[in-house]
Amino acid sequence: MDDHPSTYETQPRRSYTQWLESEPLYDWLLAAYQNTRRSARQIEPFVRKYKIDMSEFRSVVYRSFAEFFDREFRPGVRAFPAAANEMGAFAEARYFGWEKLAAEQQFPVKGYSLSAGHILGSVERARPFIGGPVLLARLSPMD
Repeated sequence: MDDHPSTYETQPRRSYTQWLESEPLYDWLLAAYQNTRRSARQIEPFVRKYKIDMSEFRSVVYRSFAEFFDREFRPGVRAFPAAANEMGAFAEARYFGWEKLAAEQQFPVKGYSLSAGHILGSVERARPFIGGPVLLARLSPMD
């Protein structure tokens, strides 16, 4: 899913394309395609479009777009902070944070507004996290 301002809104505006891209069947079909050798043709145009510095990553031949999505940094290119009061990014992503989780708070996920209960599978599973901090990472190949 490409980056659009509405991707990050609590009540996203939904176009037909956004609706389609957020449907599980579409995700499954896209993932199936991105695991094929044919999908590797998308890599070079994608790298140019998003100006990805490939010198930061291990030099490998990606057999599919899915392999490219899961690329590894070269040793020593990135490091986690050593300070105890700092947290390193656990993924190349867009991060959103909230100091306290409210019971009915909604989060923008793949074009939907979802509560913690919905994300975790039930209100009971979400209950221990109410009042605690939230960190949401939106993974994207351009990151």
